[in-house]
Amino acid sequence: MTLVAQLSGRRPLWLTVPLYLGLLVVGGVNGGAAEFWLRVGGQLGLVVGGAASLVVLVVVLLLGVDARRQWLLGQN
Repeated sequence: MTLVAQLSGRRPLWLTVPLYLGLLVVGGVNGGAAEFWLRVGGQLGLVVGGAASLVVLVVVLLLGVDARRQWLLGQN
């Protein structure tokens, strides 16, 4: 845990829950878009489906890293 993370403290639950729900909605919508465009196929479908898949990956990583940070800050 970095010094900045320790000094900033834990985010309030009323702010964390809507943030996580918003990110889950963004990830879900992009997951559906990725599936649709990958099924469409062709050059455009693969590019747009790949971009949507990349967004889903970034959202999952952001959620995982932040949830881990919140968990570690709660343990102290």
